[in-house]
Amino acid sequence: MLYQPKVFTGGSPRRLVILLMIVIVLGVLFRFASLDRKLYSHDEVFTNLRSAGFTREQVDQQLFSDRIFTPSELLEYQRLKPDSTAADTLASLHRNPHHPPLYYLIARGWMRGFGSSILASRLLPAVISLISLPLIYALAWELFQSPLISLMSTALLAVSPVDILLAQTARQYSLMTALIIASSLMLLKGSRTNNWLWWLGYVITCTLGLYTHLFFGLVIASHIGWGILIFGSEPRRNYKPRPSLFFIQLAISICLIVVLYLPWITVIIHNWEQAQDLTSWTHQSMSLLDLSKFWMLSFTSVLVDIDFGFNSFWTYLFRLPFLLLIIYALYYVSETNDSQTGLFILTAILIPFILLVLPDFLWGGQRSSVTRYLIACFPAIQMAIAFLLGTHLNTGRQSLLDGEKLWLWVLAILLSSSIISLGLSTVSSTWWDKGLSYFNHQVATEINQANSSVVISDAGNGTNTGDLISLSYLLDNNEVKLILMSNQPSLQLIPENSTIFVFRPSQELQELLQQNYGDLEQVLDIPDLWKVQ
Repeated sequence: MLYQPKVFTGGSPRRLVILLMIVIVLGVLFRFASLDRKLYSHDEVFTNLRSAGFTREQVDQQLFSDRIFTPSELLEYQRLKPDSTAADTLASLHRNPHHPPLYYLIARGWMRGFGSSILASRLLPAVISLISLPLIYALAWELFQSPLISLMSTALLAVSPVDILLAQTARQYSLMTALIIASSLMLLKGSRTNNWLWWLGYVITCTLGLYTHLFFGLVIASHIGWGILIFGSEPRRNYKPRPSLFFIQLAISICLIVVLYLPWITVIIHNWEQAQDLTSWTHQSMSLLDLSKFWMLSFTSVLVDIDFGFNSFWTYLFRLPFLLLIIYALYYVSETNDSQTGLFILTAILIPFILLVLPDFLWGGQRSSVTRYLIACFPAIQMAIAFLLGTHLNTGRQSLLDGEKLWLWVLAILLSSSIISLGLSTVSSTWWDKGLSYFNHQVATEINQANSSVVISDAGNGTNTGDLISLSYLLDNNEVKLILMSNQPSLQLIPENSTIFVFRPSQELQELLQQNYGDLEQVLDIPDLWKVQ
């Protein structure tokens, strides 16, 4: 029988509940802090660009054409395309089939109502992220029937550093998190009650999940794996499973999900080669050591997001206790609960992770190193830790090694680490999740400080479109000009008596500039920014 904490007996649990509620409020506030202060990244630029109805090909053709632009002219591609409709947004995504359309269509409607400023664009995922809080409370209740554990799960999600990063990013991941939790709740409700309304909810949430991100398929795979593993297992007392009916319901649900997703499956098939080209970077091999580092950073980012550099020994030594706590929580939840609950937590984490790791091992790649690809695992980790803490914080034990005071200290350290991480992230202009755009704020500062700055660039290796628009949010519109070259650049456009910067040029453009101006001087230690001497 599952141990259930007595939440409101005695003074300490009541104070603990108040503390957790305060933490949840803090988590909500952090989601809306500094939304327009942080660097608007390459990926976020493309969210706006696609939602607005532009295609990458249209933008590249107009930009990289031997022309002089002001930063504000580049930002026109972040606003709704004149006379465009939702069909234009869909057409843009057809060329990028690895990005299903749901979030982009929602963002288009949001853009029409609230504009396309950085604040408006990020406000949408921040608001969506709030939906996950009551959902994870309900999911944890369905698993553990404990108000304390449910509240603890909500608090851990509320101040999770990685969840708040995703909530403050103009992309689809906060929506995906909400649908991950909602679909799991619907599955558990359906399997317990045999009510077709819950199964209908499961079909709807999973279909919406697939239309949000392709990797929602990992979530569905974990649900199928859970169903297979619990077949014939000892049921928990409040479940009334009939295995044959359960599998009929699950099979019918999966078939309906596939049918409803067929329109986008057709888009993916017709544009498969383009999707492969655009995601080819995930196929680049990475050493096992580096993969292991990324796994540790990704999983512990649920609790803490402080590091001392990717290659620093101290980063991993600092995170090791958090990783060990996660591992122990998974062991504890699987040993203490009935088979259905323990297996649900384990399959929700291990199946998505294994399905990402296997291709990396078999064919080479770095899919499993990408933190946002692992978000299917995060809610289950938070609930496992909540169960570990919740069951130890109301035992009445005073043991030094396993008493309530020890676990109160553990909780205090976890919450403090999360809140400190969030504080550091909030006051920073850039963070690790900005990827290719990480140094753009520093690049823009250097350019703005010079007199009569001119920035020369071209399409480069294919990532310059997003980062040039990202820079345009930061560049001085009155003082800075951008000269964007075609594949046959015209150096006659470059004015005299200007400070000439070169941003991430192609090899051909770099060689041409060196022939005419001599060697380029790298600006400080900023990657991809040079100055003409």
